Amino acid sequence: MIGNMKNNRKIGFKKLVIGFFVVLSITLFSAIFSSITINENSKINRHISNDIYPFMDKLGEFEQIVLNSKMLSTNWVYLQYNTEDKEELKKLINEDYPRIKQEILASYIAAGRIEERDTLKLIFNKMDNLLAEESELIKTLITFADYENAEKLFGGEEIIESRVIPQSAEIKNLLNHFILRTKKGNDNIREKMLYSFKKLEITSVFFGFGMFVIIFLSVVYLQRKITSPIIQVRNILLRLSNGEIITEKVKHTDDVISQMVDALHKLSDNFNKTATAAYKIGRGDFNIKVQPLSEHDILGSAILEMRNNLKAYSEEMEEKVRVRTLEISQQKEIIEERNKDITASINYAKRIQRASLPNIHTIQSELQNSFILFKPKDIVSGDFYWYSKLGDKIIIAAIDCTGHGVPGAFMSLIGMNILSSIVNESKITESNLILEEMHKRIQISLRQSETENNDGMDVALCVIDKNNNTLEFSGAHNPLIYICNDDLYAIKGDKKGIGGIYNYQEKFSKHTIKIESPMSFYIFSDGYQDQFGGEKDRKFMIKNMKQMFIDNSNLSMAEQKQIYEQTMQKWLKPTHQVDDILLIGFNLNTNN
Repeated sequence: MIGNMKNNRKIGFKKLVIGFFVVLSITLFSAIFSSITINENSKINRHISNDIYPFMDKLGEFEQIVLNSKMLSTNWVYLQYNTEDKEELKKLINEDYPRIKQEILASYIAAGRIEERDTLKLIFNKMDNLLAEESELIKTLITFADYENAEKLFGGEEIIESRVIPQSAEIKNLLNHFILRTKKGNDNIREKMLYSFKKLEITSVFFGFGMFVIIFLSVVYLQRKITSPIIQVRNILLRLSNGEIITEKVKHTDDVISQMVDALHKLSDNFNKTATAAYKIGRGDFNIKVQPLSEHDILGSAILEMRNNLKAYSEEMEEKVRVRTLEISQQKEIIEERNKDITASINYAKRIQRASLPNIHTIQSELQNSFILFKPKDIVSGDFYWYSKLGDKIIIAAIDCTGHGVPGAFMSLIGMNILSSIVNESKITESNLILEEMHKRIQISLRQSETENNDGMDVALCVIDKNNNTLEFSGAHNPLIYICNDDLYAIKGDKKGIGGIYNYQEKFSKHTIKIESPMSFYIFSDGYQDQFGGEKDRKFMIKNMKQMFIDNSNLSMAEQKQIYEQTMQKWLKPTHQVDDILLIGFNLNTNN
Protein backbone atom coordinates (compact mmCIF):
# COMPACT_ATOMS: atom_id res chain seq x y z
CA MET A 1 0.00 0.00 0.00
CA ILE A 2 2.79 2.37 0.94
CA GLY A 3 4.67 1.44 -2.22
CA ASN A 4 1.64 2.44 -4.35
CA MET A 5 1.45 5.74 -2.50
CA LYS A 6 5.13 6.47 -3.31
CA ASN A 7 4.46 5.76 -6.97
CA ASN A 8 1.56 8.17 -6.92
CA ARG A 9 3.83 10.76 -5.33
CA LYS A 10 6.49 10.28 -8.01
CA ILE A 11 3.93 10.67 -10.76
CA GLY A 12 2.43 13.72 -9.09
CA PHE A 13 5.85 15.30 -8.40
CA LYS A 14 6.90 14.98 -12.06
CA LYS A 15 3.76 16.67 -13.29
CA LEU A 16 4.08 19.31 -10.59
CA VAL A 17 7.66 20.01 -11.71
CA ILE A 18 6.46 20.43 -15.30
CA GLY A 19 3.70 22.78 -14.20
CA PHE A 20 6.04 24.72 -11.98
CA PHE A 21 8.57 24.96 -14.83
CA VAL A 22 5.85 26.46 -17.06
CA VAL A 23 5.03 29.00 -14.37
CA LEU A 24 8.69 29.88 -13.93
CA SER A 25 9.11 30.27 -17.71
CA ILE A 26 6.19 32.67 -17.90
CA THR A 27 7.53 34.54 -14.88
CA LEU A 28 11.04 34.74 -16.35
CA PHE A 29 9.72 35.91 -19.72
CA SER A 30 7.59 38.55 -17.98
CA ALA A 31 10.57 39.72 -15.90
CA ILE A 32 12.80 39.94 -19.01
CA PHE A 33 10.11 41.78 -20.96
CA SER A 34 9.49 44.16 -18.04
CA SER A 35 13.23 44.74 -17.55
CA ILE A 36 13.69 45.54 -21.26
CA THR A 37 10.73 47.91 -21.18
CA ILE A 38 12.01 49.63 -18.02
CA ASN A 39 15.53 49.95 -19.46
CA GLU A 40 14.19 51.42 -22.72
CA ASN A 41 12.08 53.91 -20.81
CA SER A 42 15.04 54.75 -18.56
CA LYS A 43 17.05 55.53 -21.70
CA ILE A 44 14.21 57.71 -22.96
CA ASN A 45 14.03 59.42 -19.59
CA ARG A 46 17.80 60.07 -19.58
CA HIS A 47 17.54 61.37 -23.15
CA ILE A 48 14.78 63.78 -22.07
CA SER A 49 16.67 64.81 -18.93
CA ASN A 50 20.17 65.12 -20.36
CA ASP A 51 19.49 66.22 -23.97
CA ILE A 52 15.99 67.52 -24.70
CA TYR A 53 15.26 69.66 -21.63
CA PRO A 54 18.70 71.38 -21.65
CA PHE A 55 18.22 72.00 -25.38
CA MET A 56 14.79 73.54 -24.67
CA ASP A 57 16.37 75.74 -21.99
CA LYS A 58 18.94 76.97 -24.52
CA LEU A 59 16.17 77.74 -27.01
CA GLY A 60 14.34 79.71 -24.30
CA GLU A 61 17.53 81.63 -23.51
CA PHE A 62 18.03 82.32 -27.22
CA GLU A 63 14.44 83.62 -27.47
CA GLN A 64 15.15 85.99 -24.55
CA ILE A 65 18.33 87.19 -26.32
CA VAL A 66 16.25 88.04 -29.43
CA LEU A 67 13.80 90.07 -27.31
CA ASN A 68 16.61 91.78 -25.40
CA SER A 69 18.47 92.71 -28.60
CA LYS A 70 15.39 94.52 -29.91
CA MET A 71 14.79 96.32 -26.60
CA LEU A 72 18.44 97.29 -26.06
CA SER A 73 18.97 98.51 -29.65
CA THR A 74 15.77 100.59 -29.37
CA ASN A 75 17.04 102.06 -26.11
CA TRP A 76 20.36 102.82 -27.84
CA VAL A 77 18.52 105.19 -30.17
CA TYR A 78 15.94 106.73 -27.85
CA LEU A 79 17.72 106.64 -24.45
CA GLN A 80 21.02 108.38 -25.17
CA TYR A 81 22.37 108.35 -21.62
CA ASN A 82 21.43 104.80 -20.68
CA THR A 83 24.99 103.42 -20.62
CA GLU A 84 23.96 100.29 -18.76
CA ASP A 85 21.70 99.12 -21.62
CA LYS A 86 24.41 100.03 -24.14
CA GLU A 87 26.93 97.83 -22.36
CA GLU A 88 24.30 95.07 -22.19
CA LEU A 89 23.80 95.32 -25.98
CA LYS A 90 27.54 95.07 -26.65
CA LYS A 91 27.81 92.08 -24.30
CA LEU A 92 24.81 90.45 -25.99
CA ILE A 93 26.39 90.81 -29.45
CA ASN A 94 29.95 89.84 -28.49
CA GLU A 95 29.41 87.23 -25.75
CA ASP A 96 25.86 86.04 -25.05
CA TYR A 97 24.74 85.35 -28.62
CA PRO A 98 27.95 83.58 -29.80
CA ARG A 99 27.83 81.42 -26.67
CA ILE A 100 24.20 80.36 -26.98
CA LYS A 101 24.61 79.82 -30.73
CA GLN A 102 27.55 77.49 -30.14
CA GLU A 103 25.68 75.62 -27.39
CA ILE A 104 22.56 75.12 -29.55
CA LEU A 105 24.57 73.95 -32.57
CA ALA A 106 26.51 71.58 -30.29
CA SER A 107 23.38 70.04 -28.75
CA TYR A 108 20.64 69.98 -31.40
CA ILE A 109 21.76 66.60 -32.82
CA ALA A 110 21.84 64.99 -29.35
CA ALA A 111 18.36 66.45 -28.77
CA GLY A 112 17.09 64.59 -31.84
CA ARG A 113 16.53 67.70 -33.99
CA ILE A 114 19.00 66.93 -36.81
CA GLU A 115 16.19 67.30 -39.36
CA GLU A 116 15.87 70.94 -38.26
CA ARG A 117 19.45 71.76 -39.30
CA ASP A 118 18.38 73.99 -42.21
CA THR A 119 15.83 75.79 -40.01
CA LEU A 120 18.47 76.47 -37.35
CA LYS A 121 20.86 77.68 -40.04
CA LEU A 122 18.17 80.05 -41.38
CA ILE A 123 17.38 81.39 -37.89
CA PHE A 124 21.03 81.99 -37.04
CA ASN A 125 21.66 83.60 -40.45
CA LYS A 126 18.81 86.00 -39.82
CA MET A 127 20.05 86.63 -36.26
CA ASP A 128 23.55 87.32 -37.62
CA ASN A 129 22.05 89.83 -40.07
CA LEU A 130 20.04 91.44 -37.26
CA LEU A 131 23.11 91.81 -35.05
CA ALA A 132 25.01 93.23 -38.02
CA GLU A 133 22.28 95.89 -38.32
CA GLU A 134 22.55 96.60 -34.60
CA SER A 135 26.35 96.79 -34.85
CA GLU A 136 25.92 99.33 -37.62
CA LEU A 137 23.54 101.23 -35.33
CA ILE A 138 26.14 101.19 -32.52
CA LYS A 139 28.75 102.63 -34.88
CA THR A 140 26.30 105.31 -36.10
CA LEU A 141 25.28 106.71 -32.69
CA ILE A 142 28.29 106.90 -30.37
CA THR A 143 28.94 110.45 -29.21
CA PHE A 144 26.68 113.29 -28.09
CA ALA A 145 27.28 114.94 -31.44
CA ASP A 146 25.98 111.84 -33.20
CA TYR A 147 22.68 112.11 -31.28
CA GLU A 148 22.51 115.82 -32.11
CA ASN A 149 22.98 115.00 -35.77
CA ALA A 150 19.43 114.60 -37.02
CA GLU A 151 20.51 112.68 -40.07
CA LYS A 152 22.34 110.06 -38.00
CA LEU A 153 19.54 109.95 -35.46
CA PHE A 154 16.98 109.57 -38.23
CA GLY A 155 19.17 106.85 -39.73
CA GLY A 156 19.23 105.09 -36.37
CA GLU A 157 15.46 105.33 -36.10
CA GLU A 158 15.15 104.01 -39.64
CA ILE A 159 17.32 100.99 -38.74
CA ILE A 160 15.11 100.31 -35.71
CA GLU A 161 11.74 100.78 -37.43
CA SER A 162 12.41 99.22 -40.83
CA ARG A 163 15.03 96.59 -40.03
CA VAL A 164 15.53 95.68 -36.39
CA ILE A 165 11.87 95.44 -35.34
CA PRO A 166 10.64 93.52 -38.46
CA GLN A 167 13.67 91.20 -38.43
CA SER A 168 13.28 90.55 -34.68
CA ALA A 169 9.62 89.68 -35.21
CA GLU A 170 10.50 87.33 -38.06
CA ILE A 171 13.24 85.58 -36.03
CA LYS A 172 10.91 85.26 -33.03
CA ASN A 173 8.20 83.78 -35.26
CA LEU A 174 10.62 81.23 -36.78
CA LEU A 175 12.01 80.40 -33.33
CA ASN A 176 8.52 79.97 -31.83
CA HIS A 177 7.57 77.54 -34.61
CA PHE A 178 10.87 75.68 -34.09
CA ILE A 179 10.24 75.47 -30.31
CA LEU A 180 6.66 74.23 -30.90
CA ARG A 181 7.93 71.49 -33.21
CA THR A 182 10.60 70.54 -30.67
CA LYS A 183 7.99 70.40 -27.90
CA LYS A 184 5.78 68.28 -30.14
CA GLY A 185 8.69 65.88 -30.72
CA ASN A 186 9.28 65.77 -26.96
CA ASP A 187 5.60 65.04 -26.39
CA ASN A 188 5.82 62.17 -28.90
CA ILE A 189 8.76 60.70 -26.97
CA ARG A 190 6.83 61.00 -23.70
CA GLU A 191 3.79 59.38 -25.34
CA LYS A 192 6.04 56.56 -26.47
CA MET A 193 7.28 56.09 -22.90
CA LEU A 194 3.71 56.15 -21.53
CA TYR A 195 2.67 53.67 -24.20
CA SER A 196 5.47 51.33 -23.07
CA PHE A 197 4.27 51.56 -19.47
CA LYS A 198 0.72 50.84 -20.64
CA LYS A 199 1.94 47.85 -22.62
CA LEU A 200 3.85 46.65 -19.54
CA GLU A 201 0.68 47.00 -17.47
CA ILE A 202 -1.37 44.99 -19.96
CA THR A 203 1.33 42.32 -20.24
CA SER A 204 1.57 42.02 -16.45
CA VAL A 205 -2.18 41.58 -16.20
CA PHE A 206 -2.08 38.97 -18.97
CA PHE A 207 0.73 37.05 -17.25
CA GLY A 208 -1.11 37.29 -13.92
CA PHE A 209 -4.22 35.85 -15.49
CA GLY A 210 -2.18 33.05 -17.09
CA MET A 211 -0.61 32.15 -13.78
CA PHE A 212 -4.04 32.18 -12.15
CA VAL A 213 -5.27 29.65 -14.70
CA ILE A 214 -2.23 27.43 -14.14
CA ILE A 215 -2.67 27.60 -10.38
CA PHE A 216 -6.34 26.72 -10.69
CA LEU A 217 -5.55 23.68 -12.83
CA SER A 218 -2.83 22.68 -10.40
CA VAL A 219 -5.29 22.82 -7.50
CA VAL A 220 -7.73 20.60 -9.40
CA TYR A 221 -4.90 18.21 -10.22
CA LEU A 222 -3.69 18.15 -6.63
CA GLN A 223 -7.18 17.44 -5.39
CA ARG A 224 -7.25 14.34 -7.52
CA LYS A 225 -3.78 13.20 -6.64
CA ILE A 226 -4.17 13.77 -2.91
CA THR A 227 -7.36 11.61 -2.71
CA SER A 228 -5.42 8.31 -2.87
CA PRO A 229 -3.01 9.16 -0.01
CA ILE A 230 -5.93 10.41 2.05
CA ILE A 231 -7.73 7.04 1.52
CA GLN A 232 -4.62 5.27 2.60
CA VAL A 233 -4.44 7.37 5.73
CA ARG A 234 -8.12 6.64 6.36
CA ASN A 235 -7.58 2.88 6.04
CA ILE A 236 -4.75 3.08 8.53
CA LEU A 237 -6.96 4.99 10.90
CA LEU A 238 -9.75 2.39 10.49
CA ARG A 239 -7.36 -0.38 11.28
CA LEU A 240 -6.24 1.45 14.36
CA SER A 241 -9.86 1.86 15.42
CA ASN A 242 -10.31 -1.90 15.17
CA GLY A 243 -7.46 -2.38 17.60
CA GLU A 244 -4.89 -3.43 15.07
CA ILE A 245 -1.32 -2.50 15.80
CA ILE A 246 0.08 -0.68 12.80
CA THR A 247 3.79 -0.79 12.46
CA GLU A 248 4.15 0.91 9.14
CA LYS A 249 3.93 4.65 9.18
CA VAL A 250 3.32 7.24 6.54
CA LYS A 251 6.50 9.08 5.94
CA HIS A 252 6.21 12.70 7.06
CA THR A 253 6.83 15.34 4.32
CA ASP A 254 6.42 19.14 4.10
CA ASP A 255 3.34 20.54 2.39
CA VAL A 256 5.21 21.45 -0.83
CA ILE A 257 2.07 21.93 -2.87
CA SER A 258 0.66 24.35 -0.34
CA GLN A 259 3.94 26.32 -0.27
CA MET A 260 4.05 26.44 -4.03
CA VAL A 261 0.47 27.73 -4.25
CA ASP A 262 1.24 30.38 -1.62
CA ALA A 263 4.41 31.37 -3.50
CA LEU A 264 2.57 31.69 -6.79
CA HIS A 265 -0.15 33.81 -5.19
CA LYS A 266 2.49 36.05 -3.69
CA LEU A 267 4.27 36.30 -7.03
CA SER A 268 1.04 37.20 -8.79
CA ASP A 269 0.27 39.88 -6.18
CA ASN A 270 3.76 41.33 -6.54
CA PHE A 271 3.43 41.48 -10.30
CA ASN A 272 0.16 43.37 -9.93
CA LYS A 273 1.77 45.76 -7.46
CA THR A 274 4.70 46.33 -9.84
CA ALA A 275 2.41 47.06 -12.78
CA THR A 276 0.33 49.46 -10.67
CA ALA A 277 3.46 51.28 -9.48
CA ALA A 278 4.82 51.61 -13.03
CA TYR A 279 1.49 52.97 -14.27
CA LYS A 280 1.24 55.58 -11.50
CA ILE A 281 4.85 56.70 -12.00
CA GLY A 282 4.14 57.12 -15.70
CA ARG A 283 1.15 59.31 -14.74
CA GLY A 284 3.38 61.54 -12.58
CA ASP A 285 2.64 60.11 -9.12
CA PHE A 286 6.20 60.13 -7.73
CA ASN A 287 5.11 59.65 -4.10
CA ILE A 288 3.93 56.06 -4.58
CA LYS A 289 5.70 53.58 -2.30
CA VAL A 290 7.95 51.11 -4.19
CA GLN A 291 9.56 48.32 -2.14
CA PRO A 292 11.82 45.76 -3.93
CA LEU A 293 11.11 42.16 -2.96
CA SER A 294 14.78 41.62 -2.09
CA GLU A 295 18.26 42.91 -2.86
CA HIS A 296 18.16 40.74 -6.00
CA ASP A 297 14.86 42.19 -7.26
CA ILE A 298 16.17 43.90 -10.45
CA LEU A 299 12.75 44.94 -11.68
CA GLY A 300 11.72 46.52 -8.37
CA SER A 301 15.09 48.28 -8.00
CA ALA A 302 14.89 49.66 -11.53
CA ILE A 303 11.39 51.04 -10.95
CA LEU A 304 12.50 52.55 -7.62
CA GLU A 305 15.51 54.26 -9.31
CA MET A 306 13.33 55.53 -12.15
CA ARG A 307 10.82 56.97 -9.68
CA ASN A 308 13.53 58.76 -7.68
CA ASN A 309 15.17 60.18 -10.84
CA LEU A 310 11.90 61.39 -12.29
CA LYS A 311 10.87 62.95 -9.00
CA ALA A 312 14.19 64.79 -8.61
CA TYR A 313 14.08 66.03 -12.19
CA SER A 314 10.47 67.13 -11.88
CA GLU A 315 11.29 69.16 -8.75
CA GLU A 316 14.33 70.66 -10.49
CA MET A 317 12.26 71.65 -13.53
CA GLU A 318 9.55 73.18 -11.35
CA GLU A 319 12.18 75.29 -9.57
CA LYS A 320 13.71 76.40 -12.88
CA VAL A 321 10.29 77.37 -14.22
CA ARG A 322 9.55 79.32 -11.05
CA VAL A 323 12.87 81.19 -11.20
CA ARG A 324 12.54 81.88 -14.94
CA THR A 325 8.95 83.09 -14.50
CA LEU A 326 10.08 85.44 -11.72
CA GLU A 327 12.91 86.81 -13.89
CA ILE A 328 10.59 87.42 -16.83
CA SER A 329 8.04 89.10 -14.56
CA GLN A 330 10.72 91.42 -13.15
CA GLN A 331 12.04 92.28 -16.61
CA LYS A 332 8.49 92.96 -17.79
CA GLU A 333 7.92 95.36 -14.89
CA ILE A 334 11.15 97.23 -15.68
CA ILE A 335 10.26 97.53 -19.38
CA GLU A 336 6.70 98.61 -18.61
CA GLU A 337 7.95 101.26 -16.17
CA ARG A 338 10.43 102.63 -18.70
CA ASN A 339 7.80 102.62 -21.42
CA LYS A 340 5.41 104.40 -19.08
CA ASP A 341 7.95 107.17 -18.39
CA ILE A 342 8.80 107.61 -22.06
CA THR A 343 5.13 107.64 -23.08
CA ALA A 344 4.29 110.19 -20.36
CA SER A 345 7.06 112.49 -21.60
CA ILE A 346 5.92 112.19 -25.21
CA ASN A 347 2.28 112.81 -24.23
CA TYR A 348 3.36 115.98 -22.44
CA ALA A 349 5.21 117.02 -25.59
CA LYS A 350 1.99 116.32 -27.52
CA ARG A 351 0.05 118.75 -25.32
CA ILE A 352 2.71 121.41 -25.88
CA GLN A 353 2.66 120.88 -29.64
CA ARG A 354 -1.14 120.86 -29.92
CA ALA A 355 -1.32 124.02 -27.82
CA SER A 356 1.09 125.68 -30.26
CA LEU A 357 -1.03 124.86 -33.33
CA PRO A 358 -3.56 127.44 -34.55
CA ASN A 359 -7.12 127.10 -33.31
CA ILE A 360 -9.20 125.42 -36.01
CA HIS A 361 -12.29 127.45 -35.06
CA THR A 362 -10.27 130.63 -35.59
CA ILE A 363 -9.25 129.43 -39.05
CA GLN A 364 -12.80 128.45 -39.97
CA SER A 365 -14.13 131.83 -38.80
CA GLU A 366 -12.24 133.35 -41.76
CA LEU A 367 -12.31 130.36 -44.11
CA GLN A 368 -15.81 129.10 -43.42
CA ASN A 369 -15.74 126.29 -45.97
CA SER A 370 -12.48 124.60 -45.01
CA PHE A 371 -11.04 121.56 -43.25
CA ILE A 372 -7.77 120.34 -41.78
CA LEU A 373 -7.04 116.60 -41.78
CA PHE A 374 -4.17 116.09 -39.31
CA LYS A 375 -3.11 112.52 -38.38
CA PRO A 376 0.33 112.19 -36.73
CA LYS A 377 2.07 108.84 -37.17
CA ASP A 378 3.22 108.89 -33.55
CA ILE A 379 2.01 110.72 -30.48
CA VAL A 380 3.74 113.90 -31.65
CA SER A 381 4.15 115.01 -35.25
CA GLY A 382 6.75 116.41 -37.61
CA ASP A 383 3.96 117.90 -39.76
CA PHE A 384 2.15 121.05 -38.67
CA TYR A 385 -0.21 123.64 -40.05
CA TRP A 386 0.16 127.40 -39.54
CA TYR A 387 -2.27 130.28 -39.87
CA SER A 388 -2.23 134.04 -39.37
CA LYS A 389 -4.38 137.01 -40.36
CA LEU A 390 -2.63 140.32 -40.98
CA GLY A 391 -4.96 143.09 -42.11
CA ASP A 392 -6.89 141.86 -45.14
CA LYS A 393 -4.43 139.06 -45.79
CA ILE A 394 -4.71 135.48 -44.57
CA ILE A 395 -1.61 133.31 -44.49
CA ILE A 396 -2.07 129.53 -44.24
CA ALA A 397 0.58 126.85 -44.69
CA ALA A 398 1.15 123.08 -44.53
CA ILE A 399 4.67 122.25 -43.34
CA ASP A 400 6.46 118.87 -43.32
CA CYS A 401 9.58 118.83 -41.09
CA THR A 402 12.47 116.39 -41.30
CA GLY A 403 11.52 113.19 -39.47
CA HIS A 404 8.46 112.37 -37.42
CA GLY A 405 7.82 111.63 -33.77
CA VAL A 406 9.88 113.53 -31.18
CA PRO A 407 12.61 114.85 -33.57
CA GLY A 408 9.98 116.12 -36.00
CA ALA A 409 8.03 117.73 -33.16
CA PHE A 410 11.08 119.77 -32.11
CA MET A 411 11.50 120.99 -35.69
CA SER A 412 7.80 121.89 -35.86
CA LEU A 413 8.09 124.15 -32.79
CA ILE A 414 11.09 125.91 -34.36
CA GLY A 415 9.12 126.37 -37.60
CA MET A 416 6.07 127.79 -35.80
CA ASN A 417 8.15 130.36 -33.93
CA ILE A 418 10.04 131.45 -37.05
CA LEU A 419 6.84 131.84 -39.11
CA SER A 420 5.21 133.88 -36.35
CA SER A 421 8.27 136.14 -36.18
CA ILE A 422 8.42 136.64 -39.96
CA VAL A 423 4.72 137.40 -40.48
CA ASN A 424 3.44 138.82 -37.20
CA GLU A 425 6.54 140.76 -36.16
CA SER A 426 8.43 141.53 -39.39
CA LYS A 427 5.13 142.03 -41.28
CA ILE A 428 6.33 140.09 -44.34
CA THR A 429 3.29 138.88 -46.28
CA GLU A 430 4.54 137.95 -49.74
CA SER A 431 4.62 134.17 -50.05
CA ASN A 432 8.04 133.88 -51.72
CA LEU A 433 9.68 136.34 -49.30
CA ILE A 434 8.25 134.42 -46.35
CA LEU A 435 9.91 131.20 -47.58
CA GLU A 436 13.23 132.92 -48.31
CA GLU A 437 13.32 134.52 -44.86
CA MET A 438 12.26 131.22 -43.29
CA HIS A 439 15.14 129.43 -45.05
CA LYS A 440 17.69 131.92 -43.67
CA ARG A 441 16.35 131.82 -40.12
CA ILE A 442 16.26 128.03 -40.02
CA GLN A 443 19.92 127.96 -41.03
CA ILE A 444 20.74 130.48 -38.30
CA SER A 445 18.64 128.76 -35.60
CA LEU A 446 20.21 125.36 -36.24
CA ARG A 447 23.71 126.83 -36.89
CA GLN A 448 23.81 124.79 -40.07
CA SER A 449 26.85 126.62 -41.44
CA GLU A 450 28.81 125.47 -38.38
CA THR A 451 27.43 122.02 -37.62
CA GLU A 452 26.56 120.82 -41.14
CA ASN A 453 23.11 120.01 -39.77
CA ASN A 454 20.93 119.29 -42.79
CA ASP A 455 17.48 119.29 -41.16
CA GLY A 456 14.77 121.31 -42.87
CA MET A 457 11.17 121.54 -43.98
CA ASP A 458 8.98 121.18 -47.06
CA VAL A 459 6.35 123.90 -47.24
CA ALA A 460 3.19 124.75 -49.17
CA LEU A 461 2.18 128.35 -48.27
CA CYS A 462 -0.75 130.47 -49.45
CA VAL A 463 -1.39 134.18 -48.94
CA ILE A 464 -5.05 135.14 -49.52
CA ASP A 465 -5.67 138.84 -50.34
CA LYS A 466 -9.35 139.52 -49.61
CA ASN A 467 -9.27 143.03 -51.06
CA ASN A 468 -7.84 142.03 -54.43
CA ASN A 469 -9.46 138.56 -54.60
CA THR A 470 -6.13 136.87 -55.21
CA LEU A 471 -4.19 133.96 -53.79
CA GLU A 472 -0.39 133.83 -53.77
CA PHE A 473 1.36 130.47 -53.55
CA SER A 474 4.95 129.54 -52.96
CA GLY A 475 6.16 126.03 -52.31
CA ALA A 476 9.31 124.34 -51.11
CA HIS A 477 8.98 120.91 -52.75
CA ASN A 478 5.26 120.67 -51.91
CA PRO A 479 2.57 121.68 -54.49
CA LEU A 480 -0.75 123.52 -54.57
CA ILE A 481 -3.73 121.82 -56.23
CA TYR A 482 -6.89 123.74 -57.00
CA ILE A 483 -10.13 123.09 -58.87
CA CYS A 484 -12.01 125.69 -60.87
CA ASN A 485 -15.10 124.93 -62.98
CA ASP A 486 -14.54 121.16 -62.52
CA ASP A 487 -11.00 121.42 -63.94
CA LEU A 488 -8.00 120.52 -61.83
CA TYR A 489 -4.79 122.57 -61.84
CA ALA A 490 -1.53 121.83 -60.07
CA ILE A 491 1.30 124.22 -59.26
CA LYS A 492 4.49 122.44 -58.27
CA GLY A 493 6.64 123.76 -55.47
CA ASP A 494 10.23 124.77 -56.15
CA LYS A 495 12.71 121.89 -56.09
CA LYS A 496 14.39 123.06 -52.91
CA GLY A 497 13.52 122.90 -49.25
CA ILE A 498 13.60 125.21 -46.27
CA GLY A 499 16.81 124.93 -44.22
CA GLY A 500 19.82 122.72 -44.77
CA ILE A 501 23.39 123.59 -45.64
CA TYR A 502 22.48 124.82 -49.13
CA ASN A 503 22.60 128.48 -50.17
CA TYR A 504 20.25 128.72 -53.11
CA GLN A 505 21.13 131.19 -55.86
CA GLU A 506 17.59 131.23 -57.24
CA LYS A 507 14.78 132.79 -55.23
CA PHE A 508 11.53 131.05 -54.38
CA SER A 509 8.80 131.44 -56.99
CA LYS A 510 5.53 133.27 -56.38
CA HIS A 511 2.36 132.21 -58.22
CA THR A 512 -0.68 134.50 -58.17
CA ILE A 513 -4.17 133.16 -58.87
CA LYS A 514 -7.15 135.46 -59.50
CA ILE A 515 -10.29 134.33 -57.70
CA GLU A 516 -13.19 134.93 -60.11
CA SER A 517 -15.50 132.04 -59.33
CA PRO A 518 -15.81 129.40 -56.58
CA MET A 519 -12.48 127.57 -56.37
CA SER A 520 -11.25 124.75 -54.12
CA PHE A 521 -7.63 124.75 -52.94
CA TYR A 522 -5.59 121.92 -51.38
CA ILE A 523 -2.16 121.98 -49.74
CA PHE A 524 -0.61 119.00 -47.98
CA SER A 525 2.51 117.13 -46.87
CA ASP A 526 3.71 113.95 -48.59
CA GLY A 527 2.27 111.65 -45.88
CA TYR A 528 -1.09 110.97 -47.57
CA GLN A 529 0.26 110.21 -51.04
CA ASP A 530 3.22 108.12 -49.78
CA GLN A 531 1.14 105.90 -47.47
CA PHE A 532 1.45 102.19 -48.29
CA GLY A 533 -1.69 100.07 -48.35
CA GLY A 534 -4.39 98.63 -50.52
CA GLU A 535 -4.52 95.06 -51.81
CA LYS A 536 -1.03 95.27 -53.39
CA ASP A 537 0.61 97.24 -50.52
CA ARG A 538 1.61 100.17 -52.73
CA LYS A 539 1.78 103.93 -52.25
CA PHE A 540 -1.48 105.87 -52.57
CA MET A 541 0.21 108.26 -55.11
CA ILE A 542 -0.53 111.88 -56.03
CA LYS A 543 -2.56 110.89 -59.10
CA ASN A 544 -5.11 109.13 -56.89
CA MET A 545 -5.29 112.20 -54.65
CA LYS A 546 -6.04 114.39 -57.66
CA GLN A 547 -8.79 112.07 -58.81
CA MET A 548 -10.18 112.02 -55.27
CA PHE A 549 -10.27 115.85 -55.22
CA ILE A 550 -12.11 115.99 -58.59
CA ASP A 551 -14.65 113.33 -57.59
CA ASN A 552 -15.60 115.21 -54.40
CA SER A 553 -15.11 118.86 -55.45
CA ASN A 554 -18.87 119.59 -55.45
CA LEU A 555 -19.23 118.57 -51.79
CA SER A 556 -18.68 120.82 -48.81
CA MET A 557 -15.24 120.81 -47.25
CA ALA A 558 -16.60 119.12 -44.12
CA GLU A 559 -18.01 116.28 -46.23
CA GLN A 560 -14.76 116.05 -48.18
CA LYS A 561 -12.74 115.70 -44.98
CA GLN A 562 -14.92 112.80 -43.87
CA ILE A 563 -14.48 111.05 -47.22
CA TYR A 564 -10.70 111.60 -47.32
CA GLU A 565 -10.36 110.29 -43.78
CA GLN A 566 -12.45 107.19 -44.51
CA THR A 567 -10.51 106.58 -47.73
CA MET A 568 -7.21 106.57 -45.85
CA GLN A 569 -8.58 104.31 -43.08
CA LYS A 570 -9.69 101.79 -45.68
CA TRP A 571 -6.35 102.07 -47.51
CA LEU A 572 -4.46 101.47 -44.23
CA LYS A 573 -6.31 98.29 -43.23
CA PRO A 574 -3.71 95.71 -44.32
CA THR A 575 -0.74 97.76 -42.97
CA HIS A 576 0.18 100.60 -40.59
CA GLN A 577 0.73 104.33 -40.97
CA VAL A 578 4.29 105.11 -42.12
CA ASP A 579 4.37 108.93 -41.92
CA ASP A 580 2.53 111.95 -40.54
CA ILE A 581 -0.50 112.98 -42.62
CA LEU A 582 -1.53 116.62 -43.14
CA LEU A 583 -4.11 117.78 -45.69
CA ILE A 584 -5.71 121.27 -45.77
CA GLY A 585 -8.61 122.18 -48.04
CA PHE A 586 -10.54 125.45 -48.38
CA ASN A 587 -12.99 127.00 -50.81
CA LEU A 588 -12.78 130.63 -51.99
CA ASN A 589 -15.04 132.79 -54.15
CA THR A 590 -15.48 136.46 -54.79
CA ASN A 591 -17.83 136.79 -51.80
CA ASN A 592 -15.39 135.45 -49.17
